[in-house]
Amino acid sequence: MSAPSPLVRRTAWCAIPIAAALALSGCTQAEVAAPADTSASSAAGAGVAPEEVAVSGKVTETVGPNGATGVGTDHLVLSDADIAQLRNGNFSAALLLQTNSAWADAVTKGARERLDQLGIRLSATSNSAYSAADQANAVRTVLADKPSAILAWPINPAELAPSLRQAAQAGSKLAFISNIPDGFQHGTDYVGVVGDDLYGMGKVTADGLASAIGGSGDIGFIYFSANAYVVNQRDAAFRTAIENDYPNIHIVAKQGFSDPSQVFEVARTMLLQNPSIKAIYAPWSEPAAGVIQALNTANRNDVYVGTMDLSNTVALSLAQGGAVRALAIDDPYGIGAAMANEVGLALLGKEVPAYVQVGAMSVTKDNLLQAYSDYYRSEPDPQVVAAVNQ
Repeated sequence: MSAPSPLVRRTAWCAIPIAAALALSGCTQAEVAAPADTSASSAAGAGVAPEEVAVSGKVTETVGPNGATGVGTDHLVLSDADIAQLRNGNFSAALLLQTNSAWADAVTKGARERLDQLGIRLSATSNSAYSAADQANAVRTVLADKPSAILAWPINPAELAPSLRQAAQAGSKLAFISNIPDGFQHGTDYVGVVGDDLYGMGKVTADGLASAIGGSGDIGFIYFSANAYVVNQRDAAFRTAIENDYPNIHIVAKQGFSDPSQVFEVARTMLLQNPSIKAIYAPWSEPAAGVIQALNTANRNDVYVGTMDLSNTVALSLAQGGAVRALAIDDPYGIGAAMANEVGLALLGKEVPAYVQVGAMSVTKDNLLQAYSDYYRSEPDPQVVAAVNQ
């Protein structure tokens, strides 16, 4: 594994030879920096800022970026003959992610294992620590090796567009998680996008949190105010489900954040200003950890948390009967494998759907360990296992 590239300032960067293929996920733990762009387009209206989507947009069904209709991963079919052709093609791919987490590690594992089955060498991976500038540098760096494909989780669509367009013009097949760079067209500039059943994720979390507080009461809503199409849609889907389906639940406080490290103070202030709150929604596991910390600091064990995606902190809280009472997950391993299938099809000149989605699943103490096994393909922390088995 090579040392961090001087061109990628905070990026955890690795060149991955074939012999080191098992060392792909998360080269280092980097700090979390705020994405800068806030000009998302969404199902709630093209050109609507993420903040407006979260606070007032109505999301009642899943619509992919640029209005694409989502289809299942079963639409990405490679025959034995296709795989044999790929294995004889001497193709390579780079994987560029935003952060190091259990979710990102599962995506990496899914992509790595499926690329290996397809005979596509994974030549490099990076973790840009939520920095669009670092991810743009990572794109330019991997282009020196002329990868056949790039699998990317774009951070800031506007800032990344020039470097990714350069990659597309150089002949790399581009597959994305969640976001599309500004101005990119399906089938011309990129092969496809993989994401969630966005409404399903929000609805599952809303139903779980509503059940936890008995269907009535005041709640807080902490949402992501930076440009991340999938997160913005999931936030709006949660709020829409609460407003449409639970008339006795009232969102009495709404606050956005662009950096997960801000969420502890956001939640602490929200609790001080709204002592009637019975639950708080946080978009995913990192900000949820900040909410849990704020609840512990305030000694508010009567306030519950609803969130999405697994982490040790969230899983332990759920297993112990702590603050986390509603948890929705997708299939990150399946997302990584689907991206690999997309570029495999594209390298063979075959059509790829514009938006491929994985399903939403409700996680409880009873199915928590199975969720790790089936969707994250990893072993949970021993503390989590012990809590589940108590």
